Order: sequence, then C-alpha cells, then structure tokens
Amino acid sequence: MTKVHHAEAVVIGAGLAGLTASLHLQDHGIDAQVIEAQDRVGGRVHSMRQLGSNKEAGGTYIGAGYRYVIGAAERYGVNLIDVTPMLEFFREQELVLDGEIIRQSDWPSHPANPFPEKDKALMPWTYGRVLTARENPLKTPEEWLDPKQAPNDVSLFDWMRSLGLTAEAIRLGYGLNVSFGENARDVSTLLMFFRAAFSMEQRKHAPEGVVGFTAQNGVQRIPEAMAEALEHEVHFGKVVNEIDDSGARAIVRCADGAIYETPHVICSLPFRVLRDIAIDPPLTGLQKDAVNELPSQSMTQLYFAHKSNFWELDGLKPSMFTDGVAGMVSAARNGEDPTEVTSFTAWAMGPNAARLDALPPEQAADLVIQEIEAVRPAAQGQLEFLGLQSWGTDPFARGGWAYFRPNQVTRFGTSMGTPHGRIRFCGEHLGRASRGMEGAMESGERVAEEIIAEG
Repeated sequence: MTKVHHAEAVVIGAGLAGLTASLHLQDHGIDAQVIEAQDRVGGRVHSMRQLGSNKEAGGTYIGAGYRYVIGAAERYGVNLIDVTPMLEFFREQELVLDGEIIRQSDWPSHPANPFPEKDKALMPWTYGRVLTARENPLKTPEEWLDPKQAPNDVSLFDWMRSLGLTAEAIRLGYGLNVSFGENARDVSTLLMFFRAAFSMEQRKHAPEGVVGFTAQNGVQRIPEAMAEALEHEVHFGKVVNEIDDSGARAIVRCADGAIYETPHVICSLPFRVLRDIAIDPPLTGLQKDAVNELPSQSMTQLYFAHKSNFWELDGLKPSMFTDGVAGMVSAARNGEDPTEVTSFTAWAMGPNAARLDALPPEQAADLVIQEIEAVRPAAQGQLEFLGLQSWGTDPFARGGWAYFRPNQVTRFGTSMGTPHGRIRFCGEHLGRASRGMEGAMESGERVAEEIIAEG
C-alpha cells in the first residue's frame, strides 16, 4: 500500500533555495518536509570530493559580501576560509586567440586588440563586466525589474553597438566562453546591468581587503549543515512527476510511488526541470511561457591533475582564457600555500560546453587536452583527466543557471514567480535583488514569508 506523507508544507528540492525556505518555516513553527530527487543536498552547489579534494562544480566561491550565504555558514557552524590570496591569481592568465598565446602585457598594443583606445588595456574576459558596470543605469540591483528599465531589455550586441563598438570588439568583449547565453545577441543587457549592480552592491558589505571565501570541506558543507538543522530528514530519491492542486489539499506524486499531501507546496526546481512535471491546474499566461522558454546556461567543468609544473618551462602563466573549446583553463590553488598549483579546471560555457557535452567524457577531455597542448608544447603529456561535471546534461539541473534573452526580463520578470494556487516558486532564477547563491536564498526566504503571512 502506498504511503501518504502529510506536512504543513512540502518543499521540492534540497538546494539553497529549498533549504532556506524550509528552515525559515521551521523557525516560525511550520512543519515542512523537504524532498529531493538526488541522493545529496545542495543542488547546483556541489563539492566534487570524489576527485580527491574539494574541486567545486557549483558555488565555487562565496563573495565576501554574500550576507545570506555567510549568515547561514555562521548560524549552522560552517567554518569559512578567506581565499583572497588564491583569487588574486585568477587575474593572472594568458589570452589565446586563433592558436596564439598573447600575454596580458602585450595585449594593449597587440594588432588583434579591437577595443577603443581608452579600453585597450582591458582583457576580453573583463570587458563586458567593465562596460555594464561603468555604464550602468541601475541605482540598486532590484531596479532591473522596474518597467522604466524596459528600453534596456535589448540584446547586449545592440547595446554595445550603440556605444560605437565594432562587431569584432563585441565578439572578443562578449563572445569568448560566455557566462550568459551563446553570444552577445542571445542575452539581455538588462540582465547584465542587474548582474553588475548586484556585484557592486555586495562589495559594499564585504570586509575590507577580502574578496571571497570558501568553506572548510567544500562549499557544499553549507547546505549539508542546513539540512542537518531540519527537524525532519530530507527524503531523497523523490523524483516528482505531478503536482495536483485541484482538490482540498495539494498532492505531490513521485516516480517511486510516494505521495505527499499538504496545504503548501514550495517548488525550488529550475524551470527547465519544472517543464517535465505535470501541474493541475496547469500554469497559464506569462508564467507558463516563462517556464517553457526561459533558457539555462550550458556549463561543463573538466578537472585535471598535472605531472609537472610545465608553465615554468615555457615561462607563461599556468592559466589561460581561450577562444576554443577549452574555454577558461584555471590553475586551482586549494592547498595551504596559495602560490602552489594543486590542479587545473577547464571551464567551458555556452557553445563550448554544448560541444563537449555531445562527446563521451574521455573524448571531451582528450579534445581539451589537445587544444591546450597545441598552444603550449610544454604541457605535452602533463595533464591527467580526473573527471567532469556537466550541468547542461544533468537531468536535475539542465544548466548552470538561468539567463534572460532580449525582452524576457520585461515579459517574465515580475510574473514568473507569482504563486499558482497553493504552489509557490523559488530558486536562483527568481532572485529579485540578488543573483546566484544569494538569489536562491533570498527567494526561498521570500516564499516562506508569504506562507507565514497567511497565518
């Protein structure tokens, strides 16, 4: 006989958003049960401990001004480690264009540099961020949802062209291993303004001289500690098939036959995952369109050990930012000595990630290694593949994070997270004043407050 579980609230997803919502309800005396499709908590915060050290596949670092995340770490007893000395080395990477390594010191006068004279010293991987911060019309991050900002909900390509940039400057300034979309035509300028405004705002709350933190034993330790503080253990292996809100109570049905009855459902799943769940009555209007249309960023990370310090042979920085499938090749420094390289991670975004995702892991790794060795002969035979994480092919993520195409902020921004009957929605894609981990926790707290306010 199928067991029916009862709770005052059922929270779908044990990522930061779902855990925040559940704990906030618990603090106010509301009985909440978290259910999770996977066998771990954290969602897209995932420390790859099976690779021998804490190689982060999501939630890589915690911004020094991240008040929600840092507050949770303090409350639930997770030790944070200042990684500012390590992050300094992220600025030290070589640029690879068309198979040629270009040192940062050579870039301002390099013939391939298409940026305006005042921006010649800016590297391609920083250019988009600098522009959207420098030209940002938002006084506060939450203003991105103000209807007055609709004229900025255009493609980043069109906005950069309006600044007088050439197509080649846009391609290099926002087209190499992009973090949002596939290229500058595929992402809304308003989203990029929001991202820049959030970054500037959180820096105001950072301790002086501190850039960021990690957590002892991995950033995933934070959601793990949050789950340990729950009165009811998370139910794992619960793949939700249906949310039925047509009767006296909402009913959540899972693939393994488990059933949950509740007056409140909180769904923290990414929209691309939510598409596979039957909802009765179905979503309508702009909310339905948002769930069906909002894209997620392809993102694949490949992890490598190194047999020697090959960068000492060629005299180049160990890290590279490339225009090829390897994307950004970062030298990690996770040991006690911040100058010591402990491993390498290739971060492939957008089209690069999609190309790698079409291959078996070993073939994807071979392709990345071949690309690195082609421009750095000293690296020949020196990299050993450890493993990878593809968020785009993960059935419970379907991407690293959501992004907005031109006009989607205006269409969906204020309506996509509204309650649907007894169902409420949260997640990083529904942060109003924050992004990423902070946005997830902000949204989780918000929906919990809505339930609490109902009494």
